[in-house]
Amino acid sequence: MTAASYSRDFYQGLLKAGRLEAREAASYRLGPGFILAYDLGPAAAWRTLVVDRNRGELLVKKSTKALLAAFINQDLPGGYPLQKKLCDLLEIKEQHVISAGHGAIFSPSSLHAPLVDLVALQQMRQLDHDQGCLALTDLAGNNRYLFETPRGYARARQQLQEAVEHNALYCALFHGLAGRVGCPACSRLGDWNLLYAPRYQQAVEAVLAEKGLSLRGLLAEIREEKRLALRQLLVEDMALPLLAVDLDYALKEVEKKFSFKI
Repeated sequence: MTAASYSRDFYQGLLKAGRLEAREAASYRLGPGFILAYDLGPAAAWRTLVVDRNRGELLVKKSTKALLAAFINQDLPGGYPLQKKLCDLLEIKEQHVISAGHGAIFSPSSLHAPLVDLVALQQMRQLDHDQGCLALTDLAGNNRYLFETPRGYARARQQLQEAVEHNALYCALFHGLAGRVGCPACSRLGDWNLLYAPRYQQAVEAVLAEKGLSLRGLLAEIREEKRLALRQLLVEDMALPLLAVDLDYALKEVEKKFSFKI
């Protein structure tokens, strides 16, 4: 049985012709059921076409980047600073993945491009190409989704490998806190998917051990970077009459208020 193929152009054509049968959704949050999202463009009456495992095809007013921003800023442990820190550690120059350990949201183009299509790698089992596009087949093997590759298929394939490695590193950091109990990306639970990559997992865990990196250490680095940015904003950019030493004291006192107390 040949898998049915879908693409951004396919959905844009159906929407323009008034033949798209997707349900209109007043709101949507990226979660475990998310499979993919195509940005239909600013001229479209509905900005985003979402495919969800539980809810089917949905039309959403928000852009894919707005959906992604809400997920990163409101739901993702470590938020964007940790995602960026992992990119820097792996020397990934162009960010095209957001990792969550149990899953990873990938885009063949930069996450900061004008139009961004998103796909959950844990919902896909096969990778190939079709007329220059990146083609991903879902877990059931019934649907094949095509994604434009601004820099060619070879580069998109490399970016996908970087995404798997990025997610493996995210997993490894949390393994250091909670062990490897029940991690679907590492212990081969459930269906085969593109995110399962034990060789990446072993490699990044070896790097962490060699460099002595930990989740706690990276989060401490991020907190210090925020402190320095706040100091620059208040003392240098806004020229407030504050001494740097006074600001450091104030920040430490604030941090104490949010610490666990016996």
